[in-house]
Amino acid sequence: MHSTPISNSFYCRRRLSLIEALNNSIQEDLCCPNFASSALNPLQALPMATCSHSTPAPSARERIFSVRQILSQNQDLLDRGRLSMRRSGARGREESYHPIQQYFSSSASSHQFLRSNPQKRSRRQPNNNTNNTNASQESEEEQDGSSWNSACRSSLHSTSSSSGSRSSAIDSSMQLAEALFDHIALMSDELPFATGDIIYVLDSCSQSALWYGSCNGNEGWFPSSHCKMLTQSPNSQSTQSNREEIFTTEIRKRRANVVEELMRSERDYVRLLEDIVQGFLEQTRRRTDLFTPQRIRNIFGNIQSIYVIHSKLLRDLEMAYDQMQPEMTNVGAAFLRNKHSFNIYTDYCNNRSVSVAELNSLSRQPIYAQFFEACRLLRGLPNLSLEGFLLTPIQRLCRYPLQLSELLKATPSSHEDLMPLEASEKTMRSVATLVNETKRRVENLQDIIRLQKRMQGFKGPDVVENNSTLLRTGDVYCRVMADGQVQWGKQVLLFLFDQSIVLCKKDVLRDDKFIFKDRLSLDLFSIVDVKDGKESNFNVNVKHSLLLTGQDRLYLISCGNKKSKQCWLTALRSRSAQNPATAEERRLAMATLTSA
Repeated sequence: MHSTPISNSFYCRRRLSLIEALNNSIQEDLCCPNFASSALNPLQALPMATCSHSTPAPSARERIFSVRQILSQNQDLLDRGRLSMRRSGARGREESYHPIQQYFSSSASSHQFLRSNPQKRSRRQPNNNTNNTNASQESEEEQDGSSWNSACRSSLHSTSSSSGSRSSAIDSSMQLAEALFDHIALMSDELPFATGDIIYVLDSCSQSALWYGSCNGNEGWFPSSHCKMLTQSPNSQSTQSNREEIFTTEIRKRRANVVEELMRSERDYVRLLEDIVQGFLEQTRRRTDLFTPQRIRNIFGNIQSIYVIHSKLLRDLEMAYDQMQPEMTNVGAAFLRNKHSFNIYTDYCNNRSVSVAELNSLSRQPIYAQFFEACRLLRGLPNLSLEGFLLTPIQRLCRYPLQLSELLKATPSSHEDLMPLEASEKTMRSVATLVNETKRRVENLQDIIRLQKRMQGFKGPDVVENNSTLLRTGDVYCRVMADGQVQWGKQVLLFLFDQSIVLCKKDVLRDDKFIFKDRLSLDLFSIVDVKDGKESNFNVNVKHSLLLTGQDRLYLISCGNKKSKQCWLTALRSRSAQNPATAEERRLAMATLTSA
C-alpha cells in the first residue's frame, strides 16, 4: 500500500489514540463537546492522547460510541479491520460488522497487488520476516506500508504479527475466555468481538498484555484485559506447579482475598471521593451567594487533591492486578510510586476540626441543610451527612497500614512483591505518624495562642511566628542588666518556648491573666551554669542559678532548688532546632480556636 509519510505517521498516532481510548476505558475526554467540534487534520502533527483515567466509562456501548465519534470526524482512516460498532443478532456473520468506507490516498494497483500476493505471516514470526522467493515484491511493500505497520504493532509491545485468516484448527489444548468488553479491530491482525463472545485463546504467553485467539471465524490479536479466562491450558501447568511451590493452598487463598479486598475497597473509596468532589464541592463553587472561597476551604480542605492522587493510585493498582491469579499481584510498587503524595493527608486531617465546626454552624440554617441534602440525593448517596462522608479519608488512611500488614503476612519470602510491599507498609505507617505529629504541632500552636491572649500588654510579633512548642513554665527570680546597669529584679513567671523566652508577672487581681514584662530570642543568648556563691556580674550571692548572656543584656535566673535548676538547664540545652510553624498550621490553629 502506498501512502505519504505524513499520512502514515498520522495514522499511527490516531490509531494508538483510539487503542488507548478503548483499552483503558477512557470515555470522558473522547465525548467532550470541544473534541467533537474540531475535526482533526491529518496533515497536522498530533501528540499522543493524554487522557484522564479518573472516570471509567459507564458501559461498553458508550465507550464504543465515543470512538465512533472520532471516526465520524476523521473519515481518512484506513479500513484495517471490521469495526464492531453495530452488531446484528447473529454472531460471526459477515454483515454484522460495518467497515469504514474512506481510505488513505492509494492507487487501485496497490490494492490489487496486496490481494494477488497474500503473503500470510505466521503469528509466531516477527514482522520483518520476508519470503525469499518474492523478495522484490516484499521490499516494495516494506517501503510503503510495513514500516508504519510495524511501528503501530511495536508501540503496543507486540512481539509478533498474525495472518488474520478466517479459519484455524481448534484443539483441546486451547484456552477459552469470555469477552468482558467489545473490542474494535482497527488493523487486519486484530480480533474483533463483542461482550459475551467466547474466544479461543491460541497464545497467551506474550509479555505485552496482548493475546492471540480466534472468535466467530476470525483470528487476531486482542488485549488480555478485555476478557476473563474460563479454562486453563496444559501449557500453564508448569507455571502453575512453580507457583504451587511458592504458595500453599491456604496462604494463596488468603493473599488472593486480601488483594481482592484491597482492590474493592480502593475502587469504592475513589468512587466516594468522586461523589464528594463532583456532587458537593463543585456545587458549592457554583453557589457564590452561599459559599465564599474561605468557607469552601474550611469545609473540604484539600480533598480534591486527595481525589487526584487516589485516582492515579487506583490506575496503577488496576494495571498491576492479576485477574486470573490475584495472589500473584504486585501491589507494593503502586504504593511506592505514589508515596510522596500521601503527605497531603496531614493538612486534611488537621483541617477536620475546622470542617466539623463549620458544618455544625451551617447545618443550623435551613437553606444550607437543604442544599447539602439536595447534593446527596442527586448523587444517590446513602443517608449520611456531609460530615460523615468527609470522615472517610481519615478512616481510609488508618486502614492502609492494616491492609498492607495483612497482605505482608500472606506473602512468602520468595514472592517478588515482598520487598516493595515491606517498603509500602513502612511508608504508610510513616504517613500516619506524620499526620499525628502535625496534629500535635497544631495543638501546641493552639496552646501558645491561648497563652498569649492571657498576657496583658504583650509587645512584639506573635509568639507562634517563630515558636511551635511550649517547653516549660515556672516561677523564678530574675535579675536583668543592660549596658552594665541592673534594670530590675523580681519574682516572675518564665515561659520557655523552643526559640524564645517570655517573662510575665502574675496579675494579683485576675488569676487567669498575666502582665507582660519582657521577651528574648534564645538564638541571641548563650547559657551559663552559675555555681553557688557570689556572681561577679551582678555582685550578689546566688544559689541554684543560671545566666543568659547576650550582646548587651544579662539575665540572671535563680531557681527554687537544685532539681528545678537542672530541669531548666536540660530544657534549654535540649530544645530542638528552629522549626517554625507553617502558614497552613497557623491557619488551622487560628481557625479551630475561632470556631470553638
